[in-house]
Amino acid sequence: MILHILKLIKANLYNNCWVLAELLVVFIVLWFTTDYFLMRGILASRPVGFNVENVYRATISVRPQNARSFIKYEAGSDEPRQNVYRIIERIKAHPDVEAVCMSYVALPYTYGCWTSQIHHDSTNVNVRYLNVSPDYFKVFGIHLLSGGSMEELARRLPEGKVISATTAKELFGRTDVVGKRYYVTDSISYPIVAVSEPLRNDEYATSGNVQVFEMLDDRFMETLNLKEHDMNSLEICFRTRAGISPSGFAERFMKETKRSLTAGNYWVSDVEPYTEIRSSFLEYSLGSSGQKVLSVISGFFLVNVFLAVIGTFWFRVNRRRAELGLRMAVGSTHRGICHLMINEGLLLLFLASLPALLICGNIAYMEVLSVDVLPVSVWRFAVVSILTLLVLALIIIGACWYPSRCASRMEPADALHYE
Repeated sequence: MILHILKLIKANLYNNCWVLAELLVVFIVLWFTTDYFLMRGILASRPVGFNVENVYRATISVRPQNARSFIKYEAGSDEPRQNVYRIIERIKAHPDVEAVCMSYVALPYTYGCWTSQIHHDSTNVNVRYLNVSPDYFKVFGIHLLSGGSMEELARRLPEGKVISATTAKELFGRTDVVGKRYYVTDSISYPIVAVSEPLRNDEYATSGNVQVFEMLDDRFMETLNLKEHDMNSLEICFRTRAGISPSGFAERFMKETKRSLTAGNYWVSDVEPYTEIRSSFLEYSLGSSGQKVLSVISGFFLVNVFLAVIGTFWFRVNRRRAELGLRMAVGSTHRGICHLMINEGLLLLFLASLPALLICGNIAYMEVLSVDVLPVSVWRFAVVSILTLLVLALIIIGACWYPSRCASRMEPADALHYE
């Protein structure tokens, strides 16, 4: 059967060479498109590590100094900071609130970050510092890598530094590093008391996912030396209890706590569901916008590949209606005609895929492919190649089956008239 099809291909070699050239180009384009969508799918399927369902962010505002109700404190007074703590305690006292946290430049789905370099032996890593209160882990549902509870992470934070699993792998090459120390200078080091699950700022983040959690306490606040009008840069988030419907909760919460969430010159001016913050960030972030543009371009190429292959093989089969009708006249079956056209198309695909795979392999070897999600490997090359072959094979089968089916139903007299 294969030898017979090869003879048919050789008999019409000129036209088939153009088909092979088209399949070669189409295969390479589709291979890159398949690799892109496969990497995007793997990236999107990876957990972010932050659970923002039933989480809300409270925005603190400060009275203007020219307001009649503005309270002027003495220079160096600790009262402004205590007022922030009072608001946090009052939020926590609400019957629908499960946990409240305070953080500084540490929220997911934001552009803000505080980075620095740490090292262990000869390995240097740039990390994102997340300065948080212990209940941060409860609010955002962050667990120990070993499967421990959020409460365990919250308990360990005051004892030292909590690092993410990604940080542990980058710095030590493994994740069982509790009790180890990392260095910020040659003489200053900190103990690692826990390793959290891997975390990412958002679904599209491929970098900046190396985190170190630090305790946000009075000493850290004094180091920051925040003035009263700077205190609203502190981030306050809270999680509601299980069973509390998120529908209309923010508005109801603001109405119920309008008077109580005021302390000194501060008041809670807004409560926003974190799911809305996430949606807004993903809609307008550079990462997601870039992915959308690339996805549209890749989708455009995919549609063109589909139409090009469909059109080529549809036209190719229709042009051979007389030959197919004659085969029917001399005894070929409907099924035999369909199988012949499909097998001929698949054999052309196989012949074109050999040099195409060689070209794709060389391109992969030259490190042209993105390695943000997965490194270039034999496994990645094989999976992408198999998917590309399957997609093209299905398109060719569809493009050959219908016109060959129609041609096989031609009356023998019409076929002999064509001949």
